Amino acid sequence: MPRKNVVSGAVFARLQSGVVAAVFAVGVSASGHALAAQPTEVSLASSAQALAYCQAGSLPKGTVAYYGSTAGGAQYGDKKCVQAIPTKKVKVGLQVVGSTVSTCTLATAKQATKLCNAGEMGEWDIAYIAGAAGTVIGGPGYGCGTNITTLSIGNAICQ
Repeated sequence: MPRKNVVSGAVFARLQSGVVAAVFAVGVSASGHALAAQPTEVSLASSAQALAYCQAGSLPKGTVAYYGSTAGGAQYGDKKCVQAIPTKKVKVGLQVVGSTVSTCTLATAKQATKLCNAGEMGEWDIAYIAGAAGTVIGGPGYGCGTNITTLSIGNAICQ
């Protein structure tokens, strides 16, 4: 039997309670907008994977994106697909899942600190975040603090 359900001021007219529950389960808020993805720690692509991704034309021109396995290395999205230590702010990472490389938007220091303090980051991990070249956050074992480094980093916090 259809009925009127009120949830946080939103009205789901003529929907059974099971339908309303399903809507929330798939990540739609009461306002009808999709819920924002939470930042997460990801593994970065290797320098070889980053270069192949760029050479395939997948990295947009003008993009500077961190990859893992080289001290402070970033892939530049340009005709030459240069790999170098960045000299400007970096906002993108090249994450790898299995053998699939893709770009991700790096989390801000505030987002990354919240993630770390919630215990969602490896205890002794160090991961790139958005900011000046080499900006990283240390995991809970390091006190969830941010810093600048030129060490080899294999992870990033992405939005």
